[in-house]
Amino acid sequence: MTTFRFMLLAVGLFGLTFVGVSWAQKGFPVMVAGIAPMKPDSRSRLPTFEESVIDGLRQEWENSKTSQSDGNAARDKLRLDLLQAANAYAMSPCDDTIRSNFVTALTDYVRAWHEMVHCSPGVGGCPRREDDRFEAAAAAFRAPADIRVHEAAQKAWEQGDLSRDDFPSPLRGYVFAMVRSSIRGIGEPQAACMAARQARYRR
Repeated sequence: MTTFRFMLLAVGLFGLTFVGVSWAQKGFPVMVAGIAPMKPDSRSRLPTFEESVIDGLRQEWENSKTSQSDGNAARDKLRLDLLQAANAYAMSPCDDTIRSNFVTALTDYVRAWHEMVHCSPGVGGCPRREDDRFEAAAAAFRAPADIRVHEAAQKAWEQGDLSRDDFPSPLRGYVFAMVRSSIRGIGEPQAACMAARQARYRR
């Protein structure tokens, strides 16, 4: 029994001696825990919450500073026509031709949205579900360019001298919703135009 213990002790001492000599030959290296900056990971990963928020804010800022549209040529023409007509009416609300152009451009723009919402389900890519049709129409008319058009139309609307009879009955509610007005909230013409209007109506 004593011999066995002696052999175990000898083997242990030999092992410790071997490890010690190997450690000395390598210059007594010591493992130190440290903090190193993370290296970029080339693998794809999901964006963090902070990155998503920053991207969303950046997109909103870009939208507010640009006139980007959805790329549809027909809708781009409607946007341009309404923007020009609204700006002209905001500057010259007393001109009958400019007023007529604004009413026409606003009607055409709202009609295009209305036709997308009430398209025939399943025909020409029209969604079958009503909710999907509303969402598709909202997305089509929610580009940065549309935001500018809506703001111009609302500013022009504030000049007054518009009647509910200027717009087709199926579209009136949508027109008033777009310019944030109501059927009973149509403004009166500016004071500068009142005399001209009254003189015209007396003829």
